[in-house]
Amino acid sequence: MMRALAVALAMMLAGAPARAETREILLPTRDGPPLRAVLALPEGEGPFPAIVALHGCGGLWTGAGRMRARETAWAKRFTDAGWAALFPDSFTARGHSSVCTLADRPILPQRERVRDAYDALIWLRAQPFVRPERVAAFGWSHGAMTTLWTVAASGPGRPESFDGDFATAVAFYPGCAEIGRTAFSARVPLLLQLGGDDAWTPPAPCVAMAEAARGGAEVAYDLYPGAVHGFDQPGGTVHEVTVRNSVYKSGEKTVKVGADPAARAQAVARAMDWLHRSLDR
Repeated sequence: MMRALAVALAMMLAGAPARAETREILLPTRDGPPLRAVLALPEGEGPFPAIVALHGCGGLWTGAGRMRARETAWAKRFTDAGWAALFPDSFTARGHSSVCTLADRPILPQRERVRDAYDALIWLRAQPFVRPERVAAFGWSHGAMTTLWTVAASGPGRPESFDGDFATAVAFYPGCAEIGRTAFSARVPLLLQLGGDDAWTPPAPCVAMAEAARGGAEVAYDLYPGAVHGFDQPGGTVHEVTVRNSVYKSGEKTVKVGADPAARAQAVARAMDWLHRSLDR
């Protein structure tokens, strides 16, 4: 069944549209049901560089069923740059819309979501409208942690029989405490974008991890003073949210989340320049 679905999707998408287009697809997986995903294609005939874009713990969708504003804004940036973008939904097929308030999270960055990232990469590399050696991993928060685990030199989920890889990676405000204890190094160039006042995923472990990284590809970071979690949101005010996770000492904490226009502008420019360096060669 999964092979038939993959063939059908490949036939459906055999030619890239002349105009920019965004649509929902079903993403085949190696083990389990297909995932809902949003595919954004730029203008032109291709083949295009591509992005695997990994959502945060709040999931990909709003309560009204639309892709969240942050991901929508980034999808436009990617397609305006001439890149395809695939946003896999790691939660819906597993019975969740969000995991931010679950103390015991059933979907983990280093487990299910790494598999999802590779399933997205494998699918994109098989599409005629994608340049298979020019696919980047890009994530926010929970998805940014997935990005780190995915490109780690000793990452847990890379298929043994798969000889492809991501070309580069960008991670916005990941939590680095756990992966930072693994003597982290990256297989591909990795950029971290960190909020200086982020209390949800504090930047200090990420800075320490990046500065200690040895023996792999470049690991760079930028720290934006005063910026809190979600600083690249396209709008809205900074507000407080209560989140739960069994890794917190008290099981939950209240943190600030929201846009910082100055930090967003700098981070967008930095991330896009980083991607251009690897994807447009």
